[in-house]
Order: sequence, then C-alpha cells, then structure tokens
Amino acid sequence: MCSERRQSELRPAKRKNRLVCIRVLMAAAAMLLSLAPSFAQRGGGAPTGGGPIVGFNKPGGVDEKDDLKDFHHAMAVQATAQQTEEFRAIFKSTEAASRALEELARNSGKTGDAPVADPVTALRLELEKARNQTSHLLAGFSPEQKAGLKEITAKLMKAESELAEQQKTLETGSNAGPDAATSIAAHPEALRKALSDFRTEQESLAVEMGIVLAEAGQNVVFNVPSRKLTVRIAGQPISIAPSAVITRASGTDTYKVEATTNLADLQDNIAAVLGSMLNQAEPCGERITVQDATLEPAIPSSLLVVRLHYERWVCSSGFAGQTSREMAEGNAAVETRLTPEITSNGQVRMVSEIVHVEAERFFDDLLRSGTLGSRLREQASRAVLSAIVTLGTALPPGVGDTAKPQIVRFESPRQDELAVVVSGELHLSDEQASALDRQLKQQAASQPVPASEDSRKAQ
Repeated sequence: MCSERRQSELRPAKRKNRLVCIRVLMAAAAMLLSLAPSFAQRGGGAPTGGGPIVGFNKPGGVDEKDDLKDFHHAMAVQATAQQTEEFRAIFKSTEAASRALEELARNSGKTGDAPVADPVTALRLELEKARNQTSHLLAGFSPEQKAGLKEITAKLMKAESELAEQQKTLETGSNAGPDAATSIAAHPEALRKALSDFRTEQESLAVEMGIVLAEAGQNVVFNVPSRKLTVRIAGQPISIAPSAVITRASGTDTYKVEATTNLADLQDNIAAVLGSMLNQAEPCGERITVQDATLEPAIPSSLLVVRLHYERWVCSSGFAGQTSREMAEGNAAVETRLTPEITSNGQVRMVSEIVHVEAERFFDDLLRSGTLGSRLREQASRAVLSAIVTLGTALPPGVGDTAKPQIVRFESPRQDELAVVVSGELHLSDEQASALDRQLKQQAASQPVPASEDSRKAQ
C-alpha cells in the first residue's frame, strides 16, 4: 500500500509508466509513417467533397507542433543507454552518501568508539563522487537535451551547489579534529536536507529523460495508517495518532521503518501534565506550583519553558499548638532543552538540560544545582517519553517484534508543532510482507473505527 506521505518512494513506478507511454507513442508514430505511402498509393483517405486533402503529417486545422509537442520533447530529451547507466551510477552514489550520513549520525553519540573522522571522510568522498558524476552527465548532454532540460537541470545544479556548501562545512569539521567532526555528525540536519533536495532533483531529471532507476517491485512501500490512542501521563489523558512507513530495497529481507508521533496534544496540555508531576503543598516544607508551561520545537531538540511559584514553610510547636511560618517565596522561569537519542541497547531516551533560569538567588540555586532542578529535568523527560510511540507499538501486531530503532529525532511538521520520528530496521520474509500488504489493504477498505488505548503510564 503506497504512502501519500512518501511520494518520492512512488517515483520509480511513475518513471516506468512514463517510459512505457513514450515507447507506445514512438511505436504508434512509426506505424503511421510506414503506412502513409501505401495508403496514399491505394487512394485511401481521398476526399469525397470539395475540401482539401488531409495528409498524415499535417492534420487539417491542427498545427503539428501543438499536437505532438509532448512527443517531440520526449524524443529530444530521452536518455541514451550510456546516459541511463551513468544516471544509475549517480543514484547509487547518492544513496551511499545517504547511508554514510545516517551511519555517522547513528554512531555520533556512542562513547568508547573510534573517532568519527574516518566516517566523515568516507561521507565526503561519497558526496564528491555523486557531485562529480552529475557534472559529467550534464556536460555530455546533446544540444537538444540542453535546450529541453534547461529549467530542470538548473534546479539540479542549484541543489548540487547547496550540497557543495554543506560539504565544505563537513570538510572543515573533519580537518578540525574529532571534536568538530563529532559535533557535525551529531547535528546532520542541514546536510541531510541538502542531500535530500539533491536526490529529489535527480529523480525529477530522470523522469524527464525517461530513465527507470528501479524496476517494478524493487521498492516496496507500506503505509501504516495513523490510529488514535490515548496515553495517560501522570493521570492526564493525551491524544496521539502514530503512523508508520515501511520501505524495502530489492534483494533483501531488511526493511526500513519510520514511526511518527505528533505531540501537538501534549504541547497543548504540558502545563497540566507537569502540574500533576511537580505540584506539591507540604504544610511544613516545600510548596511548588506550576503556573504555566510551553513545549516548542527547537530542532534538533525541543525547548520546555516552565513558570514556577515556590514557597518554603517551617513549623514549630508551642503552647498554642503547631504553627507554620513562611521562610522563603519566589517565582522562576526555567528553560529546559530536551534532546532524544537511542541508547546502546536500542531504547529511546530523552537528555534534558536546564539552559536558562530567571529567579531570585536562592531559587536559582535550587533549580540549577539542587534537587528541584533535577526533579524538573527528570519529569520533563518522562512526560515527553511517555507520549512517544515505539516501533513495536506503531506497527501492526507481530510485525514490529523484530524492529530495532536506530535513530530518533524531533521534527516540526508545521509552525510551532512538534513531532518525533523513530527510525529503524526490521526483517520480513516474502510471506510476511504479503500478509502485511493484505492486512493493510483490508484496513483501508474497511470503515475506520476510532480506537482508544491507555498506554504506558509515567513512571
């Protein structure tokens, strides 16, 4: 079942359909041209009235350049066999660069491993190879191809130029040493986007030139539709709608899977969630109130801003009984950065760090280095983690058992909106893949029924 979210995965099929259409047009044109002489010799098509004789090459009342414009364009820009092979090599190099980038990002947070300088170098070489191959292909275009593909090649060269700029940053980091290289590897978003844009323009050019980059069946795409769930976090009901996309390259039983969880409802209710976690009113001790809270994208992290009111009370006993007295009071605004990562055992965790505090001195110390700050960071991480759907939960029963998460990242699908994507791999036999396909098609054909499920609670 094809994913509307991943239109790029459908392009190989579209390319093949277009190529088939081109071949049909060519065959039809050739047949008509071959029939024209014999048809004329037999007098076929002779007019019975006084109008002009209409030949095959110029239909009456229709300009040939209008009627066959698309056909002539396709013929002019169609790739040669050599160009097709060159293009497939370019696409392989681009795919290799994408894999190298993801491998680099996946290993950037691991400790005790070898420095990432060599992987950075490997990625740089793959990028150079893809870019050089692209330049060589475009330089070999015929005059007709250069004219007919002028606009689309300009877009490709712009994407190549932007990729080159990102590659310079990568080279600077690699030459600057392991620390800089690790920093680049840990934040690959700009390079990932440039590489994705480069690949998109490659695919667009391939479509125009009638190049089939993959045969039918070489990419299998499954879209696991979203389903509504209710996750209870500290007693607060939070609505989520996880979805997933599964893709496979031909010749392997390894599938890539991405599960996306939109955190919009958590954002709307983060103050209530944190209030349930942090609020306390000890008669003789600390009294804490969460006054307000916001959770916003700060890609590749998120930023949690919490406004707190704090009081400390002490109690003493006397002839009149126990009395309480306020010793300290203050307000604070605390900014906490939350960054997701995958642990060595394949679990998603949230790294939290207080980055800014506005408060009186005593309250500032409690938040930056005291137990209150530690508690705030722990509960903030737990609140967000409790809303993230794992690969096993996002996929149909039995499918996600072998899924292994490898990358987790925040995304912002719309302005101020936060989502989290967990990417990984799973293994499916052909029989399991066929069964999954049937299952998803049956779900799509049936009337969707809203589901509600109490998920894991905040610990």
